[in-house]
Amino acid sequence: MNPKMRSIEVDAKTAKRLDAMAGELGVSVSELVAELAGESTALPKSLDKLRKAGRGPWSPSVLAEDARRTEAFERTGKGVPWNEVRDWLHSWGSADERAIPKPRKL
Repeated sequence: MNPKMRSIEVDAKTAKRLDAMAGELGVSVSELVAELAGESTALPKSLDKLRKAGRGPWSPSVLAEDARRTEAFERTGKGVPWNEVRDWLHSWGSADERAIPKPRKL
């Protein structure tokens, strides 16, 4: 299926940055914009190779661990809200580094 194409104007600086980002990810600018808009499920070529090979986040051991953790959450209801994890990660290496968030009943 050929999608209907249309042109969108951006300033030269934005176009240059989109070209660079797309090149870094190994995708077209159109694919990058679709991803940014939340309309694409395309993976960058490097990640797609890992997926097809069953390595990285798609390795059997990683998928089994994901399944184990999902089952544990469904059974106990314990977890850590994303905003607490995000804040903890953002504090890494700072003078105010936070303690690892504790799981609790959500």
